[in-house]
Amino acid sequence: MRTQYGLVLFTDSFGAADSRGTFGWALEHAREAEQHGWDELWTTEHHFLPRLQNSSALAMAAFLLGRTPLRVGTAVAVLPHHHPVALAEQTAVLQHLSGDRFTLGVGRGQPLIDQEVFGTGMTGFRDIAEPLALLERALRHGRAAGSGERYRFDEVTLSPEPPARRAPFVLASSSPESARLAGSHGVPVLLGPFIDVPTKRAVLEAHAAAAAEHGHQVDPRDNIDSAYFAIADDTPTAEELLTAGIAEVELQAARFGTPLVERPAPTPEEARTGAAKLADCHIAGDVAECRRRLADRVAALGVGRVLLMPEGAGSHEATLRTVREAQRVFHP
Repeated sequence: MRTQYGLVLFTDSFGAADSRGTFGWALEHAREAEQHGWDELWTTEHHFLPRLQNSSALAMAAFLLGRTPLRVGTAVAVLPHHHPVALAEQTAVLQHLSGDRFTLGVGRGQPLIDQEVFGTGMTGFRDIAEPLALLERALRHGRAAGSGERYRFDEVTLSPEPPARRAPFVLASSSPESARLAGSHGVPVLLGPFIDVPTKRAVLEAHAAAAAEHGHQVDPRDNIDSAYFAIADDTPTAEELLTAGIAEVELQAARFGTPLVERPAPTPEEARTGAAKLADCHIAGDVAECRRRLADRVAALGVGRVLLMPEGAGSHEATLRTVREAQRVFHP
């Protein structure tokens, strides 16, 4: 079975004058993806950050499902911000309306002020075991009851019920600990973009061991990889695009974001140094180099889907070029 490639839409403002322009660029990227060999579109969720403006992964996913025949997913809906049973019902709606083209990706998010505004602060951020278990039961069985510390309610039946035994559902994971949590429920993982391939192998091994221990069978191809992605005329130029773009996003996040745990904001030099150290985590280069790196990564991880993030290249123009030229990487 051919590997499926998904375009992640961060809805990056790229310095646009207003939000309408920002969303216009994101939709342009989505249209180009449909025309240039991409298989899926994935949406993100960020709050109170002017650089990354999509605050509802589910709303944007619903819009895209109505505008394109591609599969659509969320990378991610921030689990502490949503009641898990409500999330399961919304997932069922999107599955029915789209003909089963939707994949729900969830994760714990980041320790920023939105965790306090929408959830239970650092407590909810650290411990997602209860909502994950409740979401999994609701999607698998079409019903759920709450008997934990955070959620207590009598059994309810989802309306509408999920159309399959369990709608496609993944947990974002960058550590063996979160991978073991996913594996214990038989849930595939979405590997984070800021860890290298050897670390991802360790995460997948922890996931497989936990799944086996709890009697689950998870097809390795149901796991999903992710990486920042840039195509240029040569590899150094592509790597520089990602280094500069990721460093700038980090600086703006530090400027506008409010962390729940105080930490010093990076200097421009520190942000750039940190971004440069992540070069091995990304797919960057000319078309041939990107094709080689991507093939090596898929072979090493055994995943069936890869999510790629061209908006990290730092400009609308660089992103558009990568989205268009990706077809030569995916379909040589």
